[in-house]
Amino acid sequence: MNPWGVPVGTLDPYQSITDMRIQMHSVLFGSADLPKQGRPFILRELTDTTCAACWTTDGGSHRANCPYCDGEGYQFRERMVTMAMFYGVAPVYKPSVLGTGQYPATTWGYTDPDRSTIYCEWSVWPNYERYTLPINSAPDKAFEVKVDSNGNAMWDIPTKQPIRTAKWKLLSVTPITGDGGRVEFFEVGAEKEVIA
Repeated sequence: MNPWGVPVGTLDPYQSITDMRIQMHSVLFGSADLPKQGRPFILRELTDTTCAACWTTDGGSHRANCPYCDGEGYQFRERMVTMAMFYGVAPVYKPSVLGTGQYPATTWGYTDPDRSTIYCEWSVWPNYERYTLPINSAPDKAFEVKVDSNGNAMWDIPTKQPIRTAKWKLLSVTPITGDGGRVEFFEVGAEKEVIA
């Protein structure tokens, strides 16, 4: 026995035995006792490299209809990921002030349909320091994808691309850590962008 009364070789009684990575996976993909909440999104990760086709050196303007960067002004890569989005709810960016700019004690029930909170697995952002510091040149984007009755992505046959329904600017990527300090999942604050 050690001075705290815990037998040597046993788990720390103050440490959680719940693996939050497994729990988040169950939330996103479902399990025997939990229906899935996740659905497909296209994650557009912008690089720090400006678009050579449309970026100008006299102030950094870019064309909204550029065929190379899709109006972002930066080169990007896209991948399909599964995330859970909750509309009208913004994560807490600092104590007592919600992402909507409202104080929690005022106007109960206030929601903003153009803001949302997204949850995803720990493996989505291996370079999350780009977003927590932030040192990225422009925020990444997430596109909602049209889904069928089973929650699977629907594809546009001629373009061989998933059908995009909405575009969200990712304002914050917050790693949620658990016991031992490892990243368990990410909470993402998002704001809807108008696609012109």
